[in-house]
Amino acid sequence: MIARAASIDRWRRLFVIVGAILVAYALLAPITSLDAAQSANVPLLADRLWFRIATIIAMFVVMATAWNIIGGITGYAAFGNVAFFGIGAYTTGMLVAKAKWPFLVALPLAPVVAAAFAALVGLPLLRLRGHYFAVASLGVGVAVGELVQNIDYNGQPVFGGASGLFLPIFAIDNRGLFFFYLMVAVAAVAIAVTWRVLRSRFGYGLIAIRENEEAAAVLGVNTTAYKVAAFALAAALTGLAGGIFSQWNVFINQDNAFPIEYNVQMILMALLGGTGTVFGPAAGAVLLQLLIQFLGGSLPISVDIPFVSVDARPIVAQVILGVLLVVVVIFVPRGVIDFFGGSSRLSWSYLRQSLRETSL
Repeated sequence: MIARAASIDRWRRLFVIVGAILVAYALLAPITSLDAAQSANVPLLADRLWFRIATIIAMFVVMATAWNIIGGITGYAAFGNVAFFGIGAYTTGMLVAKAKWPFLVALPLAPVVAAAFAALVGLPLLRLRGHYFAVASLGVGVAVGELVQNIDYNGQPVFGGASGLFLPIFAIDNRGLFFFYLMVAVAAVAIAVTWRVLRSRFGYGLIAIRENEEAAAVLGVNTTAYKVAAFALAAALTGLAGGIFSQWNVFINQDNAFPIEYNVQMILMALLGGTGTVFGPAAGAVLLQLLIQFLGGSLPISVDIPFVSVDARPIVAQVILGVLLVVVVIFVPRGVIDFFGGSSRLSWSYLRQSLRETSL
Protein backbone atom coordinates (compact mmCIF):
# COMPACT_ATOMS: atom_id res chain seq x y z
CA MET A 1 0.00 0.00 0.00
CA ILE A 2 2.86 2.38 0.84
CA ALA A 3 4.53 1.66 -2.51
CA ARG A 4 1.20 2.17 -4.29
CA ALA A 5 0.67 5.55 -2.57
CA ALA A 6 4.21 6.62 -3.47
CA SER A 7 3.61 5.66 -7.11
CA ILE A 8 0.40 7.71 -7.18
CA ASP A 9 2.21 10.72 -5.71
CA ARG A 10 4.97 10.45 -8.34
CA TRP A 11 2.44 10.29 -11.17
CA ARG A 12 0.58 13.29 -9.80
CA ARG A 13 3.75 15.35 -9.41
CA LEU A 14 4.83 14.47 -12.95
CA PHE A 15 1.39 15.33 -14.29
CA VAL A 16 1.39 18.70 -12.50
CA ILE A 17 4.91 19.55 -13.67
CA VAL A 18 4.20 18.66 -17.30
CA GLY A 19 0.89 20.53 -17.20
CA ALA A 20 2.52 23.62 -15.69
CA ILE A 21 5.25 23.63 -18.36
CA LEU A 22 2.70 23.34 -21.17
CA VAL A 23 0.50 26.09 -19.74
CA ALA A 24 3.48 28.39 -19.24
CA TYR A 25 4.61 27.82 -22.82
CA ALA A 26 1.11 28.41 -24.19
CA LEU A 27 0.81 31.69 -22.29
CA LEU A 28 4.31 33.04 -22.92
CA ALA A 29 4.96 31.90 -26.51
CA PRO A 30 2.57 34.45 -28.10
CA ILE A 31 4.51 37.30 -26.48
CA THR A 32 7.44 36.52 -28.77
CA SER A 33 5.38 37.83 -31.70
CA LEU A 34 5.30 41.38 -30.32
CA ASP A 35 7.32 43.99 -32.19
CA ALA A 36 9.42 44.68 -29.11
CA ALA A 37 10.31 40.99 -28.78
CA GLN A 38 11.18 40.69 -32.47
CA SER A 39 13.29 43.85 -32.29
CA ALA A 40 15.22 42.19 -29.49
CA ASN A 41 15.78 39.14 -31.74
CA VAL A 42 13.68 36.86 -29.54
CA PRO A 43 12.92 33.61 -31.43
CA LEU A 44 9.35 33.54 -32.80
CA LEU A 45 7.54 30.73 -30.97
CA ALA A 46 3.96 31.39 -32.13
CA ASP A 47 2.55 32.85 -35.33
CA ARG A 48 -0.98 33.87 -36.35
CA LEU A 49 -2.00 30.30 -37.13
CA TRP A 50 -1.06 29.22 -33.61
CA PHE A 51 -2.98 32.21 -32.20
CA ARG A 52 -6.14 31.05 -33.93
CA ILE A 53 -5.73 27.40 -32.95
CA ALA A 54 -4.88 28.34 -29.35
CA THR A 55 -7.90 30.64 -29.14
CA ILE A 56 -10.16 27.86 -30.44
CA ILE A 57 -8.70 25.47 -27.86
CA ALA A 58 -9.31 27.98 -25.05
CA MET A 59 -12.88 28.43 -26.31
CA PHE A 60 -13.50 24.69 -26.10
CA VAL A 61 -11.95 24.60 -22.62
CA VAL A 62 -14.65 27.06 -21.56
CA MET A 63 -17.46 25.07 -23.21
CA ALA A 64 -16.31 21.65 -21.96
CA THR A 65 -15.77 22.97 -18.43
CA ALA A 66 -19.17 24.68 -18.48
CA TRP A 67 -20.87 21.50 -19.72
CA ASN A 68 -19.17 19.60 -16.89
CA ILE A 69 -21.19 21.60 -14.34
CA ILE A 70 -24.52 20.29 -15.62
CA GLY A 71 -23.38 17.04 -17.24
CA GLY A 72 -20.50 15.87 -15.05
CA ILE A 73 -21.26 17.25 -11.60
CA THR A 74 -25.07 17.25 -11.76
CA GLY A 75 -25.38 14.17 -13.97
CA TYR A 76 -27.73 15.63 -16.59
CA ALA A 77 -26.27 14.93 -20.03
CA ALA A 78 -27.28 18.09 -21.89
CA PHE A 79 -26.92 17.88 -25.68
CA GLY A 80 -28.06 21.41 -26.46
CA ASN A 81 -25.53 23.67 -24.77
CA VAL A 82 -24.49 25.05 -28.14
CA ALA A 83 -27.70 27.09 -27.95
CA PHE A 84 -26.13 29.13 -25.15
CA PHE A 85 -22.99 29.64 -27.21
CA GLY A 86 -25.08 30.96 -30.10
CA ILE A 87 -27.25 33.13 -27.85
CA GLY A 88 -24.13 34.72 -26.36
CA ALA A 89 -22.68 35.26 -29.83
CA TYR A 90 -25.83 36.88 -31.20
CA THR A 91 -26.41 38.97 -28.07
CA THR A 92 -22.99 40.56 -28.40
CA GLY A 93 -23.21 40.64 -32.20
CA MET A 94 -26.56 42.43 -32.27
CA LEU A 95 -25.52 45.00 -29.68
CA VAL A 96 -22.25 45.73 -31.49
CA ALA A 97 -23.51 45.61 -35.09
CA LYS A 98 -27.04 46.99 -34.72
CA ALA A 99 -27.04 49.08 -31.53
CA LYS A 100 -23.42 50.27 -32.05
CA TRP A 101 -22.40 49.40 -28.50
CA PRO A 102 -18.69 49.07 -27.72
CA PHE A 103 -17.64 45.42 -27.61
CA LEU A 104 -16.48 45.45 -23.99
CA VAL A 105 -19.80 47.03 -22.93
CA ALA A 106 -21.89 44.53 -24.90
CA LEU A 107 -19.94 41.43 -23.84
CA PRO A 108 -21.20 41.24 -20.20
CA LEU A 109 -24.77 40.88 -21.46
CA ALA A 110 -23.92 37.67 -23.34
CA PRO A 111 -23.73 35.47 -20.20
CA VAL A 112 -26.73 37.25 -18.66
CA VAL A 113 -29.03 36.58 -21.61
CA ALA A 114 -27.76 33.00 -21.99
CA ALA A 115 -28.30 32.28 -18.28
CA ALA A 116 -31.78 33.82 -18.33
CA PHE A 117 -32.75 31.66 -21.30
CA ALA A 118 -31.34 28.55 -19.61
CA ALA A 119 -33.33 29.26 -16.45
CA LEU A 120 -36.49 29.77 -18.48
CA VAL A 121 -36.23 26.54 -20.50
CA GLY A 122 -34.61 24.66 -17.63
CA LEU A 123 -37.69 24.78 -15.42
CA PRO A 124 -39.72 22.44 -17.67
CA LEU A 125 -36.76 20.70 -19.34
CA LEU A 126 -35.03 19.54 -16.16
CA ARG A 127 -38.12 17.64 -15.09
CA LEU A 128 -37.04 15.08 -17.67
CA ARG A 129 -34.27 12.58 -17.01
CA GLY A 130 -31.88 10.33 -18.87
CA HIS A 131 -32.24 10.05 -22.62
CA TYR A 132 -35.50 12.03 -22.52
CA PHE A 133 -33.63 15.07 -21.21
CA ALA A 134 -30.76 14.51 -23.66
CA VAL A 135 -33.07 14.43 -26.67
CA ALA A 136 -35.16 17.36 -25.45
CA SER A 137 -32.07 19.50 -24.81
CA LEU A 138 -30.76 18.65 -28.28
CA GLY A 139 -34.10 19.76 -29.72
CA VAL A 140 -33.81 23.09 -27.94
CA GLY A 141 -30.31 23.61 -29.35
CA VAL A 142 -31.49 22.95 -32.91
CA ALA A 143 -34.69 24.99 -32.53
CA VAL A 144 -32.91 28.10 -31.23
CA GLY A 145 -30.57 28.13 -34.21
CA GLU A 146 -33.46 27.79 -36.64
CA LEU A 147 -35.42 30.56 -34.94
CA VAL A 148 -32.49 32.95 -35.01
CA GLN A 149 -32.04 32.39 -38.72
CA ASN A 150 -35.71 32.62 -39.70
CA ILE A 151 -37.25 35.33 -37.50
CA ASP A 152 -38.41 38.23 -39.69
CA TYR A 153 -39.89 41.63 -38.96
CA ASN A 154 -41.63 43.49 -41.78
CA GLY A 155 -40.05 41.13 -44.24
CA GLN A 156 -36.51 41.75 -42.97
CA PRO A 157 -34.48 39.16 -41.02
CA VAL A 158 -34.01 40.37 -37.46
CA PHE A 159 -30.72 38.56 -36.86
CA GLY A 160 -29.30 38.65 -40.36
CA GLY A 161 -31.06 35.54 -41.61
CA ALA A 162 -29.18 33.14 -43.84
CA SER A 163 -26.70 35.89 -44.77
CA GLY A 164 -25.49 36.08 -41.18
CA LEU A 165 -24.36 39.09 -39.19
CA PHE A 166 -21.19 41.12 -39.82
CA LEU A 167 -19.60 42.95 -36.90
CA PRO A 168 -17.27 45.93 -37.18
CA ILE A 169 -13.68 44.96 -36.54
CA PHE A 170 -12.57 45.64 -32.99
CA ALA A 171 -9.68 48.04 -33.59
CA ILE A 172 -6.86 47.27 -31.19
CA ASP A 173 -3.14 46.66 -31.45
CA ASN A 174 -2.16 42.98 -31.53
CA ARG A 175 -5.78 41.93 -32.02
CA GLY A 176 -4.95 38.22 -32.15
CA LEU A 177 -3.13 38.38 -28.84
CA PHE A 178 -5.96 40.33 -27.22
CA PHE A 179 -8.63 37.77 -28.06
CA PHE A 180 -6.35 34.87 -27.21
CA TYR A 181 -5.66 36.16 -23.72
CA LEU A 182 -9.30 37.20 -23.27
CA MET A 183 -10.48 33.67 -24.10
CA VAL A 184 -7.78 32.18 -21.84
CA ALA A 185 -8.96 34.44 -19.01
CA VAL A 186 -12.52 33.18 -19.44
CA ALA A 187 -11.22 29.59 -19.47
CA ALA A 188 -9.44 30.27 -16.18
CA VAL A 189 -12.67 31.72 -14.76
CA ALA A 190 -14.61 28.62 -15.85
CA ILE A 191 -12.09 26.33 -14.15
CA ALA A 192 -12.12 28.49 -11.00
CA VAL A 193 -15.93 28.41 -10.93
CA THR A 194 -15.88 24.61 -11.18
CA TRP A 195 -13.34 24.40 -8.36
CA ARG A 196 -15.50 26.64 -6.18
CA VAL A 197 -18.68 24.74 -7.00
CA LEU A 198 -17.12 21.39 -6.08
CA ARG A 199 -16.10 22.79 -2.68
CA SER A 200 -19.40 24.45 -1.81
CA ARG A 201 -22.69 23.34 -0.34
CA PHE A 202 -24.20 23.97 -3.77
CA GLY A 203 -21.74 21.53 -5.32
CA TYR A 204 -22.45 18.88 -2.70
CA GLY A 205 -26.11 19.20 -3.54
CA LEU A 206 -25.40 18.75 -7.25
CA ILE A 207 -23.31 15.64 -6.56
CA ALA A 208 -26.13 14.27 -4.40
CA ILE A 209 -28.54 14.81 -7.31
CA ARG A 210 -26.18 12.99 -9.64
CA GLU A 211 -25.83 10.00 -7.33
CA ASN A 212 -29.49 9.69 -6.29
CA GLU A 213 -31.94 12.52 -6.92
CA GLU A 214 -34.73 11.05 -4.79
CA ALA A 215 -32.40 10.59 -1.83
CA ALA A 216 -31.10 14.14 -2.27
CA ALA A 217 -34.66 15.48 -2.14
CA VAL A 218 -35.32 13.50 1.04
CA LEU A 219 -32.21 15.04 2.59
CA GLY A 220 -33.61 18.51 1.96
CA VAL A 221 -31.94 19.47 -1.32
CA ASN A 222 -34.18 21.65 -3.49
CA THR A 223 -33.42 19.59 -6.58
CA THR A 224 -35.31 21.82 -9.03
CA ALA A 225 -33.58 25.01 -7.89
CA TYR A 226 -30.16 23.34 -7.82
CA LYS A 227 -30.54 21.87 -11.30
CA VAL A 228 -31.78 25.11 -12.82
CA ALA A 229 -28.97 27.05 -11.15
CA ALA A 230 -26.37 24.61 -12.51
CA PHE A 231 -27.94 24.82 -15.97
CA ALA A 232 -27.90 28.63 -15.86
CA LEU A 233 -24.31 28.72 -14.61
CA ALA A 234 -23.17 26.46 -17.45
CA ALA A 235 -25.11 28.63 -19.90
CA ALA A 236 -23.52 31.84 -18.61
CA LEU A 237 -19.99 30.55 -19.14
CA THR A 238 -20.84 29.12 -22.56
CA GLY A 239 -22.58 32.34 -23.58
CA LEU A 240 -19.55 34.37 -22.53
CA ALA A 241 -17.36 32.28 -24.84
CA GLY A 242 -19.89 32.82 -27.62
CA GLY A 243 -19.84 36.58 -27.08
CA ILE A 244 -16.07 36.70 -27.44
CA PHE A 245 -16.22 34.46 -30.51
CA SER A 246 -18.63 36.78 -32.32
CA GLN A 247 -16.33 39.79 -32.14
CA TRP A 248 -13.18 37.74 -32.70
CA ASN A 249 -14.58 36.04 -35.81
CA VAL A 250 -16.30 39.27 -37.01
CA PHE A 251 -18.98 37.22 -38.81
CA ILE A 252 -21.61 34.91 -37.26
CA ASN A 253 -24.43 32.85 -38.73
CA GLN A 254 -26.30 29.68 -37.89
CA ASP A 255 -23.46 27.46 -39.10
CA ASN A 256 -20.72 28.86 -36.85
CA ALA A 257 -22.81 30.04 -33.89
CA PHE A 258 -25.04 26.96 -33.54
CA PRO A 259 -22.97 24.06 -34.96
CA ILE A 260 -24.48 20.76 -33.85
CA GLU A 261 -21.07 19.10 -33.68
CA TYR A 262 -20.10 21.42 -30.82
CA ASN A 263 -22.71 19.66 -28.67
CA VAL A 264 -20.94 16.35 -29.16
CA GLN A 265 -17.41 17.70 -28.96
CA MET A 266 -17.82 19.42 -25.60
CA ILE A 267 -19.27 16.23 -24.12
CA LEU A 268 -16.52 14.04 -25.55
CA MET A 269 -13.89 16.44 -24.24
CA ALA A 270 -15.30 16.20 -20.74
CA LEU A 271 -15.47 12.40 -20.98
CA LEU A 272 -11.93 12.17 -22.32
CA GLY A 273 -10.48 14.31 -19.54
CA GLY A 274 -12.75 13.12 -16.75
CA THR A 275 -16.25 14.30 -15.89
CA GLY A 276 -16.96 15.72 -12.47
CA THR A 277 -13.36 16.90 -12.01
CA VAL A 278 -11.87 20.38 -12.03
CA PHE A 279 -9.21 20.03 -14.71
CA GLY A 280 -10.49 16.98 -16.59
CA PRO A 281 -12.68 18.78 -19.16
CA ALA A 282 -9.93 21.34 -19.81
CA ALA A 283 -7.36 18.59 -20.41
CA GLY A 284 -9.81 16.75 -22.64
CA ALA A 285 -10.51 19.91 -24.63
CA VAL A 286 -6.81 20.52 -25.26
CA LEU A 287 -6.10 16.91 -26.24
CA LEU A 288 -9.13 16.40 -28.45
CA GLN A 289 -8.93 19.77 -30.20
CA LEU A 290 -5.22 19.31 -30.93
CA LEU A 291 -6.00 15.89 -32.35
CA ILE A 292 -8.81 17.32 -34.48
CA GLN A 293 -6.52 20.04 -35.81
CA PHE A 294 -3.74 17.52 -36.44
CA LEU A 295 -5.92 15.05 -38.29
CA GLY A 296 -7.55 17.86 -40.23
CA GLY A 297 -4.17 19.12 -41.45
CA SER A 298 -4.42 22.51 -39.71
CA LEU A 299 -1.28 22.15 -37.59
CA PRO A 300 2.12 22.89 -39.08
CA ILE A 301 3.32 19.50 -37.77
CA SER A 302 0.52 17.56 -39.45
CA VAL A 303 1.48 14.70 -41.75
CA ASP A 304 -0.10 13.10 -44.78
CA ILE A 305 -2.29 10.07 -44.10
CA PRO A 306 -1.32 7.26 -46.51
CA PHE A 307 -3.87 6.44 -49.23
CA VAL A 308 -6.13 9.29 -48.07
CA SER A 309 -6.83 12.33 -50.25
CA VAL A 310 -7.00 15.85 -48.83
CA ASP A 311 -10.77 15.97 -49.31
CA ALA A 312 -11.25 12.74 -47.38
CA ARG A 313 -9.15 13.80 -44.38
CA PRO A 314 -12.09 15.19 -42.36
CA ILE A 315 -14.00 11.90 -42.75
CA VAL A 316 -10.98 9.81 -41.77
CA ALA A 317 -10.33 12.14 -38.86
CA GLN A 318 -13.86 11.58 -37.56
CA VAL A 319 -13.44 7.79 -37.85
CA ILE A 320 -10.12 7.89 -35.96
CA LEU A 321 -11.65 10.10 -33.27
CA GLY A 322 -14.60 7.76 -32.93
CA VAL A 323 -12.38 4.71 -32.46
CA LEU A 324 -10.15 6.56 -30.01
CA LEU A 325 -13.06 7.74 -27.91
CA VAL A 326 -14.64 4.28 -27.81
CA VAL A 327 -11.36 2.91 -26.48
CA VAL A 328 -11.13 5.70 -23.90
CA VAL A 329 -14.72 5.30 -22.70
CA ILE A 330 -14.34 1.52 -22.35
CA PHE A 331 -10.86 1.30 -20.85
CA VAL A 332 -10.44 4.69 -19.15
CA PRO A 333 -14.02 5.64 -18.19
CA ARG A 334 -12.86 8.07 -15.50
CA GLY A 335 -10.78 10.07 -17.97
CA VAL A 336 -7.10 10.71 -18.54
CA ILE A 337 -6.78 12.91 -15.45
CA ASP A 338 -7.71 9.97 -13.24
CA PHE A 339 -5.59 7.49 -15.19
CA PHE A 340 -2.38 9.51 -15.52
CA GLY A 341 -2.90 10.95 -12.07
CA GLY A 342 -2.19 7.49 -10.73
CA SER A 343 -5.65 6.74 -9.31
CA SER A 344 -6.09 3.92 -11.84
CA ARG A 345 -3.63 1.54 -13.41
CA LEU A 346 -3.93 -0.73 -16.42
CA SER A 347 -4.45 -4.30 -15.28
CA TRP A 348 -6.80 -7.16 -16.04
CA SER A 349 -8.84 -6.44 -12.91
CA TYR A 350 -9.07 -2.74 -13.83
CA LEU A 351 -10.15 -3.58 -17.39
CA ARG A 352 -12.83 -6.00 -16.12
CA GLN A 353 -14.11 -3.35 -13.72
CA SER A 354 -14.17 -0.75 -16.52
CA LEU A 355 -16.13 -3.08 -18.79
CA ARG A 356 -18.66 -3.71 -16.02
CA GLU A 357 -19.05 0.03 -15.37
CA THR A 358 -19.57 0.88 -19.06
CA SER A 359 -21.89 -2.04 -19.82
CA LEU A 360 -25.66 -1.98 -19.61
